[in-house]
Amino acid sequence: MSWNAETELLTEFEELVRTDRLPEQGSQFFGNVSKLVDDFLNTGRFELPLDPFRGRDREMALESDLYYVMFWRMFDRTPAAMLQDFAIRLRRILAKRVFKRCGEDVVIHHNVLFNSGRNIELGDGVFLNRDVMLDDRAALTIGDHAMVAAGVVIETHRHAYDDFSVPFPHSGRIPDPVHIGSNTLIGYKVAVMAGVNIGNRCVVAANSVVTKDVPDQAIVGGVPAKVIKKIVPRPEDSGPGGSS
Repeated sequence: MSWNAETELLTEFEELVRTDRLPEQGSQFFGNVSKLVDDFLNTGRFELPLDPFRGRDREMALESDLYYVMFWRMFDRTPAAMLQDFAIRLRRILAKRVFKRCGEDVVIHHNVLFNSGRNIELGDGVFLNRDVMLDDRAALTIGDHAMVAAGVVIETHRHAYDDFSVPFPHSGRIPDPVHIGSNTLIGYKVAVMAGVNIGNRCVVAANSVVTKDVPDQAIVGGVPAKVIKKIVPRPEDSGPGGSS
């Protein structure tokens, strides 16, 4: 996928839009775009942009198994991604290649996004639901049997903001690792901010924003998230259907 080919296509597209000829040639243009994709899939060639925030995104991508990362993203935009059992097993194979560590029996649903994968460690039995964003610009560790619900965002970096000599986007990124413990549930559309450590067997309520560390066996919720209650073991004589 050469830079010249991309530039030529973009120049052509700009002209089609400017002259309002896209409705006549849209199908042909998509065919030419498909050739770019085929070239990438057959050769692995791919041009990477510079990071507009002056971070290490480009370097991290080059250090990653970039072909496999891109293949994963492309697969998730095909109808085959909806064949749930097949797709989960395929992503499991890719995760063992792409991530720093991937445990056994991991379940990853469609449209889970990440940067390079090189800083992600998943324990056994981790469950990642659809539309999860894993920022792995710094280390991101998720413990055994943790569950991450749909729409969750986990950040591992902050933006520098106090250098008045440069525009805000050029101030750079500050990496800050995140750790999520074992048997922990991160609820629907939670945001976990950079530098946070969440303990073992915790529950983070839906739509919460976690800005501080969470102790073991805690239920937290809110914006910002605060401890709501402590999780205590169920009495031995009280199973799921037993008396409390």
